[in-house]
Amino acid sequence: MRVLNNKLCRSLVIQDNTMMMNMLASEVALAVQDKIKNIKTSAVKVPLGNVFGSQLLAQHGPNINIDVTPIGMVNVDFKTEFEESGINQTRHKIYLIVKTQVRIIVPFSSESTEVVTSVPIAETIIVGKVPQNYIFVPKDEMLNIVPNGN
Repeated sequence: MRVLNNKLCRSLVIQDNTMMMNMLASEVALAVQDKIKNIKTSAVKVPLGNVFGSQLLAQHGPNINIDVTPIGMVNVDFKTEFEESGINQTRHKIYLIVKTQVRIIVPFSSESTEVVTSVPIAETIIVGKVPQNYIFVPKDEMLNIVPNGN
């Protein structure tokens, strides 16, 4: 990511290196895909009460085998986020979002679920001008300044 400061316009431009980001995304997708191919189905023993999702029955009953099988689907995407960081600063973050599918197999049923991992890949602090005046009023403490017509 590159931050450019144009003194003529007095504006700030953030420019992402899209080609590099796409290369990173494809390399991560291929690496995760290869790892998924090498992962074998793993079995986990879980008390029968946990399968029903009841807090009353949790941790009770005989252990049953649950198989967890990775499915070869990988989706890689980006998420960007801006957050305020002081009166004249903004933090810009870019995350790589990796989504994969796993199949959970219990006796007599099977269900797929999505596993999502978020990895920060870039962070920039954008510094602006310090304002002459600054007032911070939280939303929950905002005064009602518009008359209600009574």
